[in-house]
Amino acid sequence: MEHKVEQLLLKGLDILMEHRVPFMKEWKELLPTLKFRNDSLVDEFDIMIDIAIQKILSEKKPRIDSFIFSVLTEWQKRFSNKFDENETIFLVTTIENMFHKLVAATPSATFFDHQAIQAFFARILDQALLTQDSENLTEKWVKMIMGTNILPMKWVAVVKKEQDDFQIDSVVCFPEHEVDSHLLNMCSGLKSGEIDHLSLAISRLIGTGTDKERILKIPCLNEILFVCLQENDLVIGEQQIQFIRDMYLRQLKLYHLERKIVWKDASLLFLQHLLCSRNADDAVKAITKGLVDYMPFSRCALFLYNHYEDTGIGVSGYNVSIPSVKQIKEEVFGLSLIQKYLLPLIQSQPLYFENAAEILPKKYVQEYKLRSLVILPIFAPSKSRLLGVALLDQGENSEFAVSSQTLATLIKLGRYAGELMYSIWDEAIQQFGGSDCLLTQREKEVLKLIAEGASINEAASELHLSSYTVRDYVSVIIQKLAAKNRTEAAVKALKMNLIS
Repeated sequence: MEHKVEQLLLKGLDILMEHRVPFMKEWKELLPTLKFRNDSLVDEFDIMIDIAIQKILSEKKPRIDSFIFSVLTEWQKRFSNKFDENETIFLVTTIENMFHKLVAATPSATFFDHQAIQAFFARILDQALLTQDSENLTEKWVKMIMGTNILPMKWVAVVKKEQDDFQIDSVVCFPEHEVDSHLLNMCSGLKSGEIDHLSLAISRLIGTGTDKERILKIPCLNEILFVCLQENDLVIGEQQIQFIRDMYLRQLKLYHLERKIVWKDASLLFLQHLLCSRNADDAVKAITKGLVDYMPFSRCALFLYNHYEDTGIGVSGYNVSIPSVKQIKEEVFGLSLIQKYLLPLIQSQPLYFENAAEILPKKYVQEYKLRSLVILPIFAPSKSRLLGVALLDQGENSEFAVSSQTLATLIKLGRYAGELMYSIWDEAIQQFGGSDCLLTQREKEVLKLIAEGASINEAASELHLSSYTVRDYVSVIIQKLAAKNRTEAAVKALKMNLIS
């Protein structure tokens, strides 16, 4: 199984390299627009894309995880290992969607190609964001190391590399050497270009006030552990140092593994849940229920985009009144949400808002007692189509925050839902979008004759119209149904029950 996954990821990497020239052309053209959002982060991405391409070209068969880790390590050497998670997700998904569009324009492209691209970029987000998520557990891991009594310690500090500086992340004292919490807080966040200056600063703040304390420096990937010993003349073996290093790294790896398993299980369960759908009604119910059952939310409302009328229409909800949701119909481009956040939405980026009143009409905020809110694009990557959005929260008047891994997982779920909805899109629009009004009565009469095999002239004769008028009707029908020709328009209309 692991071999198959690695093959899928390598396939994704091969596809990226095949399209790297047109991608780089489009990327450079897009840069000025992207820089309006986050100038420095976009510049860093630009540099790292060039570095990543050179790394791939220099290795014949790179292992994907090793390749991604080497790129992330290079990033941390050059830039800060702290980054804006939302902007990072946006840029990664923007790049991914650019490749989806390039592949979709290739006649020989398959759905498997799109899956390979999606798997590759999902792995990048997993590797990048899980490292960020682990920070809150650092103190717990340090206390576990202290609890082994492998060495008599006074305190342990975790130091992280920040661009050209080193920064103290946290300091944990051994129970017998507790110090005032204010002093510990003063230590956290201290920076210096010289790592020895930080160990000296900690000693003077919480130690003896002298330079004589013995402090071991133990490298652990991109972090360094300072271990202050209780006895200066204690003989320390390499085996003890290696034990501490291995224990810290083991906790980090276990955490990453556990987080990956949890979120991958959620994605798999959601996908299995969607596969039970037999029609449009089943699909929208499965999406709303699944987003609540498998993600940390308690309410969901689903809205689809009717591109014929440029309206957003409520279609389903879970733990919210479905009839009230179905009554909602809004002109999409009049909404503040679309005016301000269309770009990230069409890149399939989930959006978190601490206060829903920032982006939704006041009447809905009051009616549904909305506070914090997540908006998930329902997006079909293989077709680069935004089909709608799901609104998610944790109940009436609930304030909450979301983790980076939740947002990354939501991207996958929004895409699963998007591919499902696209496969039944004509049926969904007919059922939920009021498609009976799409065509006028005369247009239906023209299309019915065309569907029965009549030519333009024959249809004109039957309806007592000129052939030029019938051609105009056919042209409008093709445009309304987003069809390639009149035959496809007739097939779509029959499928959508517009004609019989």
